[in-house]
Amino acid sequence: MRISTGQIFQQGLTAMLNQQSELAKTQQQIATGKKLSSPSDDPVAAVQILNFERESNLLNQYIGNSNTATSKLRVEEGVLQGAGNVLQRIRELAVQGLNDTNTQSDRADIAQEIIQLNEELLSLANRQDANGDYLFSGFSSNTQPYTSTGASYAGDEGQRNIRVGPNVLVETNDPGNAIFEAQYNETIVTDNAGPSSATLNILSTGTNELISPPITVSFTAPDTLTVNDGTNTAAVTPYTAGTPLRLTDLDTNFSDLTLQLDGALGGADSYTIETQVTPKRTVFSTVNDFANALIVDNVGGNDSPNNGQFLTNITSALETVIDVRAKIGARINVVEQQESVSQDLALTVQETLSGLQDLDYAEAISRLSLQTTALQAAQQTFARVQGLNLFNFL
Repeated sequence: MRISTGQIFQQGLTAMLNQQSELAKTQQQIATGKKLSSPSDDPVAAVQILNFERESNLLNQYIGNSNTATSKLRVEEGVLQGAGNVLQRIRELAVQGLNDTNTQSDRADIAQEIIQLNEELLSLANRQDANGDYLFSGFSSNTQPYTSTGASYAGDEGQRNIRVGPNVLVETNDPGNAIFEAQYNETIVTDNAGPSSATLNILSTGTNELISPPITVSFTAPDTLTVNDGTNTAAVTPYTAGTPLRLTDLDTNFSDLTLQLDGALGGADSYTIETQVTPKRTVFSTVNDFANALIVDNVGGNDSPNNGQFLTNITSALETVIDVRAKIGARINVVEQQESVSQDLALTVQETLSGLQDLDYAEAISRLSLQTTALQAAQQTFARVQGLNLFNFL
């Protein structure tokens, strides 16, 4: 077979160009640290890399969202912890203020501390986060929830959500009216006989005791006290004015009330006791009204405001704060668990992605050395072959 000089030159040139191309490709891989310089190098691997990169970005977004959610929830939980401490202190002062050994001056001093604590509680309800958003105003994050202790709620009932995983949304705030507002139960005593020298006082009630239906307490001369709730009836004979009486001691079906009749009892004395649910109001108003009642020494069992139910009402407000804190803790647990799952998945995806696209430097450098040697051999061979020309021998 005859091989022309042109063919020899072309074959030599092609060999060197191929070697240079492979060498350049290896140099590019080493420079970038990636196996693939372009999708055409390995179309199947290129598609897999795109899918894993998309999955990695999504998981990193979930992890970032989890950090944001945890931060917001921990801020809210910390604020509510402070609110709980304030409410607990107000309750302690209320117990102290209701002690019969206090003078009006003593109660006025206690009221001043309660008023200061109420302002602190209001400040906590109006707390803002690092971005200047109000924590407890719902979706209306730029609106101050409560402008004063007597103001109504100015936000809305919305709860902002953050996605921390596939189909996992977590609420990152709670509206103020779900925390700092409530309907309270007040025990109302009605004197059916009209003004008289005898009075019925409620000494204590069970926690959040609801009196339904109304209870009738009547005194029949000379010494019989009858209690009736429409279903159950019990009588005490003899009953002497000023004697405390716990209704559940008479019949366990009665509401858990301790009452006492005072004054000169007459044959027509009759009283009705029932629960009245107040319109929804803020805890700030409730505390403020009680402080004012302390100042004027108007805190008897049947006195307004609260009709002797302040301790029950403030305990209810404290329990609400504790309940919301518990829910926040549950949300934090969900976020942390989901973040752990996302981190594990992100690590797995990153390892798989690395296997597809990251370069093995030891192998690449060895290959570069081999390709360099091959190119040099091709160049030297071409240099020798190009001198084999017939005209050199003529």
